[in-house]
Amino acid sequence: MAPLYIQKSSKNMPQHIKDKTYLHHFIDISIRLTTEKDSSKLLDEILQVVMAISNSDAGSIYSITDDKKLKFETVINKSLDLYLGGHLGNPVDFPSIDLFINGEENEAAIVALAVNSGKVINIPDVYDALPFDMSAAREIDARTGYRTKSMLTIPLKDHNDDIIGVIQLINVKDENDQIIPFSEDLVTLIRSFASLGAISLTNSTLIKDMEVLFSTFAEAIAMAIDEKSPHTGGHCKRVPALTLMLADAVHEIDKGPLAEFTMSPADRHELNVAGWLHDCGKIATPDHIMEKSTKLETIFDRIAFIDAKFEIISRDLELSYQQQIISALKQNKPIEVLQFERLLDTELKQLALDRALLQRVNIGGEFLGEEEQAHIIRISKQYSLKINGEQTPLLTADEVENLMIRRGTLTQGERDVMKRHMDITKNILDILPFPKHLSNVAEYALGHHEKLDGTGYPRGLTKDQMSVPARLMAITDIFEALSAVDRPYKKAKPVSECLNILGTMVSNNHLDPDIFAVFIESEVYKQYINEFANPEQLDKVDFDKLPGYTPIN
Repeated sequence: MAPLYIQKSSKNMPQHIKDKTYLHHFIDISIRLTTEKDSSKLLDEILQVVMAISNSDAGSIYSITDDKKLKFETVINKSLDLYLGGHLGNPVDFPSIDLFINGEENEAAIVALAVNSGKVINIPDVYDALPFDMSAAREIDARTGYRTKSMLTIPLKDHNDDIIGVIQLINVKDENDQIIPFSEDLVTLIRSFASLGAISLTNSTLIKDMEVLFSTFAEAIAMAIDEKSPHTGGHCKRVPALTLMLADAVHEIDKGPLAEFTMSPADRHELNVAGWLHDCGKIATPDHIMEKSTKLETIFDRIAFIDAKFEIISRDLELSYQQQIISALKQNKPIEVLQFERLLDTELKQLALDRALLQRVNIGGEFLGEEEQAHIIRISKQYSLKINGEQTPLLTADEVENLMIRRGTLTQGERDVMKRHMDITKNILDILPFPKHLSNVAEYALGHHEKLDGTGYPRGLTKDQMSVPARLMAITDIFEALSAVDRPYKKAKPVSECLNILGTMVSNNHLDPDIFAVFIESEVYKQYINEFANPEQLDKVDFDKLPGYTPIN
């Protein structure tokens, strides 16, 4: 790329450049630039590097904003003892420079001109730079008492040849501390370092963009599940939040078996991604199972059909007895009339009781006992109705199976379908090409249904085969489900009941006792309930009688 401003080559170069010590700079700076991940620090590094190798007295580096402006990132002036922005400097309060003014390229600023032209601008003396408007530079000199002379402006380009920033160097000096022009050889050398910095900055930006893309992708899956199932989508959002709360508490604990556990920001990010993806397989779970709020619900609640069949049976019963009553009246048998009326009343009352029983059982909120199951079997055998001339039982075999569910609203077959979401989650995570720093996402995400004794799923892992974050997610997943206020099939449980259920699972060697103790003593459950559930759920808990809980020593 030829400089926009042509000058004669100068043989005056800083002594360290003549001595070839720039090779040492190149190696040293290559290492520094390729290891720095923070883009703002990286820009600062790039400026300091090119100022050092050129022995420039002053320099600035700019980034390009989304609204087409040049933003000052770092401003350094050795003579004025000025260092703004960068890693350690004070904030830069200079206004950003427009690349375009009223739709036209801004030709009043050299840095804007360099960006818009895409060319290096090398000016031996800004006071003699007739092709350019240098009034702004002269005005600043007048205010500061500084004398701007030689100036070099280099646009930084990425792998797509897009400009991502600008470096401007001022007043290069020789070994006698005299200001000299930027020679063509020096410009070439500075551009090589600037290109290295641009590559590093591009890599840093690409890595950051990929992180944002992947995190957003994980959240987008939760959003898709939210559209499919609002309560499950809420679960996919809340579990990552609770997981990080508990992970931070375990990180901060300084006693007990988990005192050595620590998390870096990268570890925390990895766990957060796992939290967002832990139930991604539910995107393939049928709606009528995921949203099943009653035992008889499919696409709709079939209790309405059973109610209608009860109505038919009730009317048939009344018609049958009325015929018998009419016949007895015709035969002048008043005693039989009374008997038939009493029998009708008795049977209608029993019919109403049986109907109410099925309506109550259909809710599925509490454990179904053997006595109620026996009543369901009796009802299924006792009642029938005639449809299209055929005698039809009140309850189909499928309706009986659903009504006989002991706890909750899902049959064993439906539970198996629900459990399959973990197989689908595993399949999804297995095909994702996770980078090295996210290599544990699948292990963490798949751990929330595993149990310490190896009876969990999908892989049947034991405690020794699971990491702390994976064991941690099992507790947060269950607590969120128990305390959730948006489940269509159950009421939100008070904290005392939630903790007792968790404690029982700890006692049964299903959940980690050490993480459970941190969950209790750090009061993560309180923080979570106050932020994501209903504070009224925070009832009194008797920790002395809480199963599975041993205070941390």
